[in-house]
Amino acid sequence: MFSALQKVGAFVPVCVHARNMATLKDIRVRLKSVKNIQKITQSMKMVSAAKYARAERDLKQARPYGEGAQAFYEVAEIKPPEGKQKTLIIAISSDRGLCGAIHSSVAKRVRSMVQEDPQLLENARIICVGDKVRGILQRLYGKNIIMSFSDFGKKPPIFDDAVQVANAILNCDYEFDKGILLFHR
Repeated sequence: MFSALQKVGAFVPVCVHARNMATLKDIRVRLKSVKNIQKITQSMKMVSAAKYARAERDLKQARPYGEGAQAFYEVAEIKPPEGKQKTLIIAISSDRGLCGAIHSSVAKRVRSMVQEDPQLLENARIICVGDKVRGILQRLYGKNIIMSFSDFGKKPPIFDDAVQVANAILNCDYEFDKGILLFHR
């Protein structure tokens, strides 16, 4: 009678609990996995805190340059020409990371600008700095993207990085009247 069972293989009883209650062993395994996840999360927090502190320190060194340029343009009193303006939108994010809200907020800002002024896409071109924002905007406004940069932000920012981007923008064959720089604060 049991010879047929021996040919098929060993019968392993499955423990079915009343009302799907977990056994003590299941609870131990679950607690151990939760503790391991806590350790991983804690180490990720420590790494991100160190990276944030380094980025903040680098930003403090670069801030006087940005403030000086901003003060110059406020005093210059340059008026844009009237009529249809050609617009250049420069969207800046990072190449990689787990900060989806940062990348999507830049892309959402571009989308909201287009929704506010539907004519904008006819006279606007987009330059993407960072792979994440390029990936999002490529699907929506692929024909408007004229240039894309990647591999910026892996090291602390230096003036040469900004020079490379600025020279590429100035040497592209797109004449624009208005420039918009979008980034996450």
